[in-house]
Amino acid sequence: MKKMELEVKILDINKDEFIDKIKAMGATFKKETKQYIYTYDLPTIYGRFIDIRTQLKDNESHIKYETALEKLKLLFFDLDNLLTKENKKELSGIIGEDNVSCLCSKDNLFYYLDNNKFIDFISKFHNNPKKWIRVRQTNEMTTIAVKHILAPNETNIQQMLETEIEVPSIKEANNLLEALGYSYKSYQEKERITYVLDKYELDIDTWPGIPIYVEIEGKSETDLENILSKLGYSMQDTISCTADEIYEKYGLSMFDNREIKFENFRK
Repeated sequence: MKKMELEVKILDINKDEFIDKIKAMGATFKKETKQYIYTYDLPTIYGRFIDIRTQLKDNESHIKYETALEKLKLLFFDLDNLLTKENKKELSGIIGEDNVSCLCSKDNLFYYLDNNKFIDFISKFHNNPKKWIRVRQTNEMTTIAVKHILAPNETNIQQMLETEIEVPSIKEANNLLEALGYSYKSYQEKERITYVLDKYELDIDTWPGIPIYVEIEGKSETDLENILSKLGYSMQDTISCTADEIYEKYGLSMFDNREIKFENFRK
């Protein structure tokens, strides 16, 4: 299942007071879960580029060429969502455009793919920090998801593209990914309590070592503003970022240790 998420977070809440508040407003309890999460990096941008470039030059099979071209389109979509203003300026000086996706429709595609300046530009991009694989066990359900943070839009609300499937168990999911050549990057634990107010899910998240926060998803900025207003907040009271960025706000790093467990933060 693929879906686009728009989400914001309200940091540093008092869990009991917040729950009392939303229950008085008519919120209903949905579930309480413990989550166990493994994350994996995807292959590097540059490594994928070199591999696809080689495949595109294999003229023996039309099917192989078309498959490689589709891979290139996906790769360039990933890359375009990583480009900074400085990257776009540099790229424009090389190919005359500020995005790489446009190259896939050009008749002289190989002129650009073989251009040393373009290759040097691509070589600067290694692991994509905005895209990763997540294996998550939530009570009895386990899923594998590819999480992809897209480039900021005019709202500055984080857009998360998520493709997720359910799998039999966390062990089988990890075994599958290891068989494909991946090695897990980090392990994390968290607790979540979910309430529903009107049509909105309010997720109260507890991570080891940082204050509790609430995560709210919506279909649009207006959608989010509506539920926030009902809760007594505005967009200015929220942030839109990943959990590792929240850890950084509290002077911590999720990646100083490979494992983030509650037991490691208990005194």
